[in-house]
Amino acid sequence: MDALWTAQVHLLTPPNEFGDTRCWVNVVAWGTTPANFAENVCAILGRRSWTVLSIVQTRRTANLTTVADEVTEQIEEAEKQLGSCIFGTLHYYPSKGA
Repeated sequence: MDALWTAQVHLLTPPNEFGDTRCWVNVVAWGTTPANFAENVCAILGRRSWTVLSIVQTRRTANLTTVADEVTEQIEEAEKQLGSCIFGTLHYYPSKGA
């Protein structure tokens, strides 16, 4: 049975205004298992031509005791749309050589 999962996803994106291409984002999406969640996230983000580098801290949302406000909002939005993948703010970090 599908459940909501959340994780921190590290991505490679097209360059932003500073030329950086690596970032991380909190993602909430549906899946039957952590592996199925990861497959769904990779497929959906791949449609944006973003490459998933890693997925860490995968947790079932029903088991969370405390979460950031942004993740709470993502969970509420995902609950309205079965099969959705809701991602938060992209947090870029320096990845372009100086």
